[in-house]
Amino acid sequence: MPFGEAGSWDDPSPERTTTRLRYWLDTRLKHLARQQRIQDARSLRSEFSIEESSRR
Repeated sequence: MPFGEAGSWDDPSPERTTTRLRYWLDTRLKHLARQQRIQDARSLRSEFSIEESSRR
């Protein structure tokens, strides 16, 4: 099927497609936010370690 042609092999309704897209976006955003928090925590930990090392 050429790009942009209406319909697909399972012919999902626009409502179903929108719901699936919204679910995928929510899941992806939650995953990215979780990874960002992990990265922020690692940055803080390494920053704290540097400060601790310089105090000694």
